[in-house]
Amino acid sequence: MKKTRKKALAVILSAAMLFSLAGCGSSPAAGGGSIPTAEGDSESTQAGTEVDAPAASGSGISEDSPYVDKGLDLSEPVTVIMYAIGDRPEDMDMVLEELNTKYLNPWLNTTLEMQFLNWSDYTTKYSLVLAGSEPVDLMYTSSWCYYNDEAAKGAFRELDPEWLKTYMPISYPQQPAESWDQISINGKILAVPKSNAAFNGYNFIAVRSDLMEQYGMDTIDSWDSMKEYLYAAAADKGSGISASGQTANREEFVKLWNQKEGLNTLATGFDYLYYHHNSVKAPDFDTDVIYKYTSDSFRDYCLEMADMAAQGVWSANAINDTNEARAAFENGTSASFVWNETIYDAGKALEEAGLGTYEAYDVTPDVARARGSYADDAVAITTSSKNPERAGLVLDCLKGFSEVNNLILGGIEGVHWTLNEDGTRGLTDESGKYAWNSWAWGIQRGDQPDEEGMDPRKLSFRDKCEAKEFVPETAGFTFDKGPVETELSVINAIRDEYLTSFFLGVFGDQTEAKCNEFKEKLEAAGLDKVTAEMKTQYEAYCEKKGY
Repeated sequence: MKKTRKKALAVILSAAMLFSLAGCGSSPAAGGGSIPTAEGDSESTQAGTEVDAPAASGSGISEDSPYVDKGLDLSEPVTVIMYAIGDRPEDMDMVLEELNTKYLNPWLNTTLEMQFLNWSDYTTKYSLVLAGSEPVDLMYTSSWCYYNDEAAKGAFRELDPEWLKTYMPISYPQQPAESWDQISINGKILAVPKSNAAFNGYNFIAVRSDLMEQYGMDTIDSWDSMKEYLYAAAADKGSGISASGQTANREEFVKLWNQKEGLNTLATGFDYLYYHHNSVKAPDFDTDVIYKYTSDSFRDYCLEMADMAAQGVWSANAINDTNEARAAFENGTSASFVWNETIYDAGKALEEAGLGTYEAYDVTPDVARARGSYADDAVAITTSSKNPERAGLVLDCLKGFSEVNNLILGGIEGVHWTLNEDGTRGLTDESGKYAWNSWAWGIQRGDQPDEEGMDPRKLSFRDKCEAKEFVPETAGFTFDKGPVETELSVINAIRDEYLTSFFLGVFGDQTEAKCNEFKEKLEAAGLDKVTAEMKTQYEAYCEKKGY
């Protein structure tokens, strides 16, 4: 591995010397910087010349720009506007100045402007911006953030592979092949997915290890042993804390239940699951695919939640509580917290505050687990963009080079973060003014530095997931809801009416009857039609892939 890296470095240094010699006697554009390492760069050069591209103008960019030999016309200065979700970091303007001055201006003759849709109003403003209320070239999108809806409206530009090879020549070859399948709708690529996917859909449980010792428990390695701990904590009235901080704000246990049942998502953003049997093989639709909320598995889960509620695992007033379960664990007012690797950050906060000690457990240790969908975070080029090619190049630059990516994710090295000798990143007094990866989820790479002092238990989580990782053949399947959008709208409204009560066990002894009532309403709303359409599209996908 070290020899390979040394050879790669030699190639890069040789290329840099050639650029330097070629530039003798001329003055590079102001602000021109050296070329950071870009994995897949040699491949991208070849890929970028496979299609006819605009002839290079020979002006507008610095001699050492990594785009100087790509056959692109960058003679005219362009401003690209990108929208993100979340609160604008305090030092965003400082970071943009660094980004534009050091990279985008000299490399692409382009300036990036950033706009933010706050969490409080993005649901109302998102569609308005895309409809033309504001100029926008690049827009954050996701399976949870209107990707399918806006794609159906024609808000996002279709990006075919040849276009991507031309205008995203550095990052396109770096992108995992399955990510393009995951972001596609009806075979069309309408956004650029992130190039890094984590096990964000696989959940562990963090518990108070001091309480575990008090209850005489050594480990949690199953659903039943988890319940044993939760019931012991609920019965421990003297502790003064709740067994679980679950509220109406976020459901805690359904993913753990689905893991226990061996269920995996069939299509991201939709409520169809399948029994994976720890196999990568695409399932038979009639045998193994279920609609989550009418299944026997979901009924059994609801009965479990009703029993937990009866045992007092969470507050009887939880349905009216909108506090965060994470905050409850961090401040020592709950005995457990269920989520992905975020639990380790919460546990660290608990211990640093001196409120208790924690340990994390895998409730389903023998179950295969897949990484989250690359389509969970993406960036689309809008159809209203006046400069889609330049927008693509900006996105390419942000994703293609680790140095640029670290800048946009975490701010200026030496100001907002430091790179330690061991490759981890440290905090500075200014870190709070540009928190790491607070908004750039759609452009994150997989090689960003880990935070210093990372809890070894968090690293253990990753190791366990990687040891059990599988990439199911269903990973590239996406569902086009267009043919059944009306039915889905009604079904989802019914779903949302019932779910919180099921999750919190509110129905008590009436849970099974309410499940039957729920099922009848869903079926009356056209669920069979949606299922038939899901089957048609899924089987077409399998046939195309040869599964």
